[in-house]
Amino acid sequence: MRRVQRPVAAGRTVVRWDLLGVAVDFRLRCAFVAPQPPPSAVAGVALAGALGEPESRRVGEALVDEYVEHLRTCGPYVRGRRWLLEREVEARLDRMCFALAWFDRVFRDGAIAPGSPLAGSVGGGDLDALLAYVPDYAVMDLQVQVKLAERALGWLRDAADVSVCRAAPTFAGSGDVGGADADLVVDRRLVEIKSTSRPEMLKDSAIWQLAGYVLLDYDDEYRFDEVAFYMSRVGWLATWGVDEFFGLLGARSSLHQLRDEFAQQCAAAGSASITGVDGHGVRRHRRPKVNLVVADRQEGAEPK
Repeated sequence: MRRVQRPVAAGRTVVRWDLLGVAVDFRLRCAFVAPQPPPSAVAGVALAGALGEPESRRVGEALVDEYVEHLRTCGPYVRGRRWLLEREVEARLDRMCFALAWFDRVFRDGAIAPGSPLAGSVGGGDLDALLAYVPDYAVMDLQVQVKLAERALGWLRDAADVSVCRAAPTFAGSGDVGGADADLVVDRRLVEIKSTSRPEMLKDSAIWQLAGYVLLDYDDEYRFDEVAFYMSRVGWLATWGVDEFFGLLGARSSLHQLRDEFAQQCAAAGSASITGVDGHGVRRHRRPKVNLVVADRQEGAEPK
């Protein structure tokens, strides 16, 4: 079993695992897709203004603009380049990813949490003042995650042109479950990035979440033939063929049939019960247990 890489926080600093997980997702996306801001963070910026925090909105807009320009300048998505950037350039990108996670949280929660740097003047709307709130442990941890990902996912990035990679994909059925968005599409593979501190204990809700995303692709826009979990803290990519994955979950119908039934259930229910990244999900009647050990291919794992 690989050593699990966890952040080291100074003193009594509490690690914000929720924000850190989002920041890891944002940072790793940068290696695959052309420069673009996370849609959830952009929505959070707009919502911050609507919630009566105009300075938060102004600093958020400045953050989004600089983030995109930073990516265009340093080019972490360019194939053949190292994933980890030069020291200061990388540190600023990491701070921006964590700051974007604050705005993502606003979008997901529909509110600015008490104690958030966004709940106040935010240094008079100054971006550097906002980035100064990003904890040092987050910057260091993101750099560790990038190094692990380069070793585990480098081959995947090299094999897929930017044109076939998409971050935060939504699906034809996303609106049926409150606007669900996944993490990353690489060619015809759907990848969910998990930065949990206990990668050996992947919750079944995460497995159902991944299945739900495939089913929400009602019109087969993405033509998925593989699904995967990337466990960022151990640098491990576990991949299944779509039919194999649903077979392990007990499916006995074709993917087309499953999608049709799923769409009908969503339309009838108007809500969901499997928790997704946005707090929404999809209805299910059974809850079979699946262990990652069943994967035949454990890409990125150490040799036995």
